[in-house]
Amino acid sequence: MNTAAQFLPPQLLERLGGLDLIARTVVRGFQSGVHRSPQRGVGEDFAKHRDYQQGDDVRYLDWKLYARTDRLYVREFEERSNLQCFLVVDESASMDYAEPGGVSKHRYAAYVAAALAHIMLGHGDAVGLATFGVEPRLLLAPRSRRGHLHDLLMQLERMKPSGSGSAAPVLDRVGGALQRRGRIVLITDLLEEDGGDAVSTALGRLRARGDEVVVMRVLTPAESGERAPGAGLFYDPEKPGAELPATPDADAGYRRRVGAYYDALADRLRERAVEYVPLTTAQPVEEALVAWANARRG
Repeated sequence: MNTAAQFLPPQLLERLGGLDLIARTVVRGFQSGVHRSPQRGVGEDFAKHRDYQQGDDVRYLDWKLYARTDRLYVREFEERSNLQCFLVVDESASMDYAEPGGVSKHRYAAYVAAALAHIMLGHGDAVGLATFGVEPRLLLAPRSRRGHLHDLLMQLERMKPSGSGSAAPVLDRVGGALQRRGRIVLITDLLEEDGGDAVSTALGRLRARGDEVVVMRVLTPAESGERAPGAGLFYDPEKPGAELPATPDADAGYRRRVGAYYDALADRLRERAVEYVPLTTAQPVEEALVAWANARRG
Protein backbone atom coordinates (compact mmCIF):
# COMPACT_ATOMS: atom_id res chain seq x y z
CA MET A 1 0.00 0.00 0.00
CA ASN A 2 1.26 3.46 -0.87
CA THR A 3 1.09 5.27 2.47
CA ALA A 4 2.02 8.62 0.95
CA ALA A 5 -1.14 8.53 -1.17
CA GLN A 6 -3.21 8.59 2.02
CA PHE A 7 -1.69 11.84 3.31
CA LEU A 8 -3.80 14.99 3.05
CA PRO A 9 -2.48 17.92 0.98
CA PRO A 10 -1.99 21.05 3.13
CA GLN A 11 -4.84 22.93 1.43
CA LEU A 12 -7.25 20.16 2.50
CA LEU A 13 -5.94 20.23 6.06
CA GLU A 14 -6.97 23.88 6.21
CA ARG A 15 -10.60 22.86 5.67
CA LEU A 16 -10.56 20.84 8.89
CA GLY A 17 -10.70 24.05 10.92
CA GLY A 18 -8.66 24.60 14.07
CA LEU A 19 -5.12 23.47 14.75
CA ASP A 20 -6.23 20.88 17.31
CA LEU A 21 -8.01 18.73 14.72
CA ILE A 22 -5.32 19.44 12.12
CA ALA A 23 -2.56 18.36 14.51
CA ARG A 24 -4.38 15.16 15.48
CA THR A 25 -4.97 14.33 11.80
CA VAL A 26 -1.31 14.91 10.94
CA VAL A 27 -0.12 12.86 13.91
CA ARG A 28 -2.36 9.92 12.96
CA GLY A 29 -0.87 9.95 9.46
CA PHE A 30 2.63 10.31 10.88
CA GLN A 31 2.18 7.36 13.23
CA SER A 32 0.74 5.26 10.43
CA GLY A 33 3.73 6.03 8.22
CA VAL A 34 6.30 5.38 10.92
CA HIS A 35 4.60 2.12 11.99
CA ARG A 36 4.83 0.87 8.42
CA SER A 37 8.54 1.63 8.41
CA PRO A 38 11.13 -0.98 9.44
CA GLN A 39 12.77 1.67 11.60
CA ARG A 40 12.34 2.04 15.34
CA GLY A 41 10.15 4.67 16.91
CA VAL A 42 10.91 8.37 17.07
CA GLY A 43 11.35 8.13 20.85
CA GLU A 44 14.32 5.79 20.59
CA ASP A 45 17.96 6.44 19.67
CA PHE A 46 20.49 4.14 18.02
CA ALA A 47 22.91 2.80 20.64
CA LYS A 48 25.23 0.15 19.15
CA HIS A 49 25.67 -2.85 16.85
CA ARG A 50 25.87 -6.46 17.95
CA ASP A 51 26.29 -9.76 16.10
CA TYR A 52 23.14 -11.16 14.54
CA GLN A 53 21.69 -14.16 16.37
CA GLN A 54 19.07 -16.57 15.07
CA GLY A 55 15.64 -15.23 15.94
CA ASP A 56 16.62 -11.53 15.79
CA ASP A 57 14.24 -9.27 13.90
CA VAL A 58 15.72 -9.02 10.40
CA ARG A 59 14.27 -5.51 10.01
CA TYR A 60 17.13 -4.23 12.18
CA LEU A 61 19.94 -5.82 10.19
CA ASP A 62 22.46 -3.21 9.06
CA TRP A 63 22.91 -4.06 5.40
CA LYS A 64 25.37 -1.26 4.76
CA LEU A 65 27.66 -2.64 7.45
CA TYR A 66 27.20 -6.14 6.02
CA ALA A 67 28.36 -4.91 2.60
CA ARG A 68 31.56 -3.58 4.17
CA THR A 69 32.33 -6.44 6.56
CA ASP A 70 30.53 -9.51 5.12
CA ARG A 71 29.13 -10.11 8.62
CA LEU A 72 25.59 -9.71 9.89
CA TYR A 73 24.98 -7.12 12.60
CA VAL A 74 21.76 -5.81 14.11
CA ARG A 75 21.24 -2.29 15.34
CA GLU A 76 20.25 -1.89 18.98
CA PHE A 77 18.30 1.08 20.28
CA GLU A 78 17.72 2.61 23.66
CA GLU A 79 14.99 4.84 24.98
CA ARG A 80 16.15 8.43 25.30
CA SER A 81 15.43 10.42 28.43
CA ASN A 82 12.76 13.10 28.29
CA LEU A 83 13.89 16.37 26.76
CA GLN A 84 13.27 20.06 27.14
CA CYS A 85 12.26 21.26 23.69
CA PHE A 86 11.64 24.65 22.09
CA LEU A 87 9.70 25.21 18.90
CA VAL A 88 10.88 28.48 17.35
CA VAL A 89 8.46 29.67 14.66
CA ASP A 90 9.06 32.45 12.14
CA GLU A 91 6.20 34.97 12.04
CA SER A 92 7.96 37.60 9.92
CA ALA A 93 6.10 39.16 6.99
CA SER A 94 7.68 36.90 4.37
CA MET A 95 5.95 33.89 5.97
CA ASP A 96 2.56 35.29 4.92
CA TYR A 97 3.23 34.42 1.28
CA ALA A 98 1.12 31.72 -0.39
CA GLU A 99 0.86 30.54 -3.97
CA PRO A 100 -2.58 30.50 -5.62
CA GLY A 101 -4.57 27.58 -4.27
CA GLY A 102 -1.98 26.77 -1.61
CA VAL A 103 -1.44 27.52 2.06
CA SER A 104 0.88 30.25 3.30
CA LYS A 105 4.31 29.46 4.69
CA HIS A 106 3.07 30.80 8.01
CA ARG A 107 0.14 28.39 8.11
CA TYR A 108 2.27 25.44 7.02
CA ALA A 109 4.79 26.25 9.76
CA ALA A 110 1.92 26.27 12.27
CA TYR A 111 0.83 22.80 11.07
CA VAL A 112 4.36 21.46 11.51
CA ALA A 113 4.78 23.06 14.93
CA ALA A 114 1.39 21.81 16.14
CA ALA A 115 2.13 18.25 15.03
CA LEU A 116 5.61 18.26 16.58
CA ALA A 117 4.22 19.60 19.85
CA HIS A 118 1.64 16.80 19.87
CA ILE A 119 4.30 14.14 19.19
CA MET A 120 6.86 15.48 21.68
CA LEU A 121 4.35 15.89 24.49
CA GLY A 122 3.16 12.37 23.76
CA HIS A 123 6.70 11.17 24.45
CA GLY A 124 6.73 12.99 27.78
CA ASP A 125 9.00 15.81 26.59
CA ALA A 126 8.56 19.37 27.87
CA VAL A 127 7.79 21.73 24.97
CA GLY A 128 8.08 25.52 24.80
CA LEU A 129 7.26 28.03 22.07
CA ALA A 130 9.09 31.09 20.79
CA THR A 131 8.50 33.31 17.75
CA PHE A 132 10.20 36.16 15.91
CA GLY A 133 9.06 38.80 13.46
CA VAL A 134 8.52 42.30 14.77
CA GLU A 135 10.41 41.21 17.90
CA PRO A 136 11.70 38.02 19.51
CA ARG A 137 9.14 36.51 21.87
CA LEU A 138 9.35 33.64 24.33
CA LEU A 139 5.66 32.78 24.53
CA LEU A 140 5.61 29.57 26.56
CA ALA A 141 8.25 27.94 28.75
CA PRO A 142 8.84 24.20 28.21
CA ARG A 143 6.25 22.17 30.09
CA SER A 144 4.80 18.67 29.80
CA ARG A 145 1.69 19.03 31.97
CA ARG A 146 -1.81 18.17 30.86
CA GLY A 147 -3.39 21.06 29.02
CA HIS A 148 -0.09 22.46 27.74
CA LEU A 149 -0.85 21.34 24.18
CA HIS A 150 -3.98 23.51 24.22
CA ASP A 151 -1.89 26.52 25.29
CA LEU A 152 0.63 25.87 22.50
CA LEU A 153 -2.06 25.55 19.85
CA MET A 154 -3.79 28.73 21.01
CA GLN A 155 -0.53 30.68 20.68
CA LEU A 156 0.09 29.25 17.21
CA GLU A 157 -3.43 30.24 16.12
CA ARG A 158 -2.80 33.82 17.27
CA MET A 159 0.36 34.32 15.22
CA LYS A 160 0.14 37.10 12.63
CA PRO A 161 3.09 37.48 10.26
CA SER A 162 4.67 40.94 10.30
CA GLY A 163 8.04 42.61 10.59
CA SER A 164 11.44 41.47 9.36
CA GLY A 165 13.35 40.34 12.43
CA SER A 166 16.16 37.80 12.43
CA ALA A 167 15.93 34.46 14.22
CA ALA A 168 19.29 35.01 15.95
CA PRO A 169 18.10 37.08 18.98
CA VAL A 170 15.29 34.70 19.88
CA LEU A 171 17.62 31.69 19.55
CA ASP A 172 19.98 33.26 22.07
CA ARG A 173 17.05 33.81 24.44
CA VAL A 174 15.89 30.22 23.96
CA GLY A 175 19.36 28.99 24.86
CA GLY A 176 19.23 31.00 28.07
CA ALA A 177 15.76 29.67 28.92
CA LEU A 178 16.68 25.99 28.65
CA GLN A 179 17.63 24.64 32.06
CA ARG A 180 19.58 21.75 30.55
CA ARG A 181 20.63 20.55 27.15
CA GLY A 182 17.60 20.10 24.95
CA ARG A 183 16.15 20.19 21.46
CA ILE A 184 15.47 23.32 19.43
CA VAL A 185 13.43 23.14 16.22
CA LEU A 186 13.48 26.32 14.12
CA ILE A 187 10.68 26.51 11.53
CA THR A 188 11.37 29.34 9.08
CA ASP A 189 11.92 30.38 5.47
CA LEU A 190 15.45 31.44 6.48
CA LEU A 191 15.18 34.74 4.63
CA GLU A 192 17.76 36.70 6.60
CA GLU A 193 19.01 40.15 5.60
CA ASP A 194 22.64 39.30 6.40
CA GLY A 195 22.58 36.12 4.31
CA GLY A 196 22.13 33.94 7.38
CA ASP A 197 25.40 34.76 9.15
CA ALA A 198 23.83 35.67 12.49
CA VAL A 199 21.33 32.81 12.58
CA SER A 200 23.89 30.17 11.60
CA THR A 201 26.23 31.48 14.31
CA ALA A 202 23.44 31.42 16.91
CA LEU A 203 22.46 27.88 15.92
CA GLY A 204 26.10 26.84 16.07
CA ARG A 205 26.37 28.14 19.64
CA LEU A 206 23.40 26.03 20.68
CA ARG A 207 24.85 22.97 18.99
CA ALA A 208 28.29 23.52 20.53
CA ARG A 209 26.87 23.38 24.03
CA GLY A 210 25.23 20.03 23.29
CA ASP A 211 21.70 20.94 22.22
CA GLU A 212 20.02 19.02 19.42
CA VAL A 213 19.26 21.62 16.75
CA VAL A 214 16.96 21.18 13.75
CA VAL A 215 16.11 23.75 11.07
CA MET A 216 12.95 23.09 9.07
CA ARG A 217 13.09 25.45 6.12
CA VAL A 218 9.65 26.20 4.66
CA LEU A 219 9.26 27.62 1.13
CA THR A 220 6.55 27.56 -1.51
CA PRO A 221 7.26 25.32 -4.53
CA ALA A 222 8.05 28.34 -6.72
CA GLU A 223 10.42 29.80 -4.13
CA SER A 224 12.23 26.48 -3.82
CA GLY A 225 12.59 26.16 -7.60
CA GLU A 226 10.27 23.15 -7.87
CA ARG A 227 8.11 25.04 -10.35
CA ALA A 228 8.13 28.38 -12.11
CA PRO A 229 6.42 31.27 -10.30
CA GLY A 230 4.42 32.23 -13.39
CA ALA A 231 3.38 35.70 -14.47
CA GLY A 232 3.44 38.60 -12.09
CA LEU A 233 6.10 40.15 -9.89
CA PHE A 234 8.90 38.91 -7.72
CA TYR A 235 8.71 40.76 -4.44
CA ASP A 236 9.96 40.72 -0.88
CA PRO A 237 7.13 41.52 1.57
CA GLU A 238 9.73 42.59 4.12
CA LYS A 239 11.07 45.22 1.66
CA PRO A 240 8.10 47.08 0.09
CA GLY A 241 8.81 48.62 -3.29
CA ALA A 242 11.46 46.09 -4.32
CA GLU A 243 9.32 44.37 -6.97
CA LEU A 244 10.72 42.99 -10.25
CA PRO A 245 8.71 41.78 -13.29
CA ALA A 246 8.62 37.96 -13.51
CA THR A 247 10.16 37.73 -17.00
CA PRO A 248 11.96 34.54 -18.16
CA ASP A 249 15.35 36.20 -17.58
CA ALA A 250 14.30 37.38 -14.13
CA ASP A 251 12.98 33.88 -13.38
CA ALA A 252 16.28 32.25 -14.32
CA GLY A 253 18.26 34.78 -12.30
CA TYR A 254 15.93 34.37 -9.36
CA ARG A 255 16.34 30.59 -9.36
CA ARG A 256 20.13 30.89 -9.48
CA ARG A 257 20.28 33.39 -6.63
CA VAL A 258 17.81 31.53 -4.42
CA GLY A 259 19.49 28.19 -5.06
CA ALA A 260 22.93 29.60 -4.27
CA TYR A 261 21.65 31.33 -1.12
CA TYR A 262 20.07 28.23 0.38
CA ASP A 263 22.87 25.89 -0.72
CA ALA A 264 25.45 28.10 1.01
CA LEU A 265 23.33 28.43 4.14
CA ALA A 266 22.67 24.68 4.28
CA ASP A 267 26.42 24.03 4.03
CA ARG A 268 27.10 26.41 6.92
CA LEU A 269 24.49 24.71 9.07
CA ARG A 270 25.83 21.24 8.33
CA GLU A 271 29.35 22.40 9.17
CA ARG A 272 27.97 23.26 12.62
CA ALA A 273 26.23 19.85 12.90
CA VAL A 274 22.80 21.50 12.64
CA GLU A 275 20.17 19.28 11.03
CA TYR A 276 18.68 20.90 7.93
CA VAL A 277 15.25 19.78 6.66
CA PRO A 278 13.95 21.50 3.48
CA LEU A 279 10.14 21.53 3.17
CA THR A 280 7.66 23.05 0.74
CA THR A 281 4.08 24.11 1.36
CA ALA A 282 2.79 21.63 -1.25
CA GLN A 283 4.19 18.64 0.65
CA PRO A 284 1.78 16.79 2.97
CA VAL A 285 2.91 17.52 6.52
CA GLU A 286 2.59 13.87 7.55
CA GLU A 287 4.75 12.79 4.61
CA ALA A 288 7.41 15.37 5.49
CA LEU A 289 7.55 14.32 9.15
CA VAL A 290 7.61 10.59 8.32
CA ALA A 291 10.50 11.11 5.89
CA TRP A 292 12.38 13.16 8.47
CA ALA A 293 11.82 10.65 11.29
CA ASN A 294 12.83 7.67 9.17
CA ALA A 295 15.92 9.46 7.85
CA ARG A 296 17.03 10.10 11.43
CA ARG A 297 16.79 6.40 12.21
CA GLY A 298 19.20 5.71 9.35
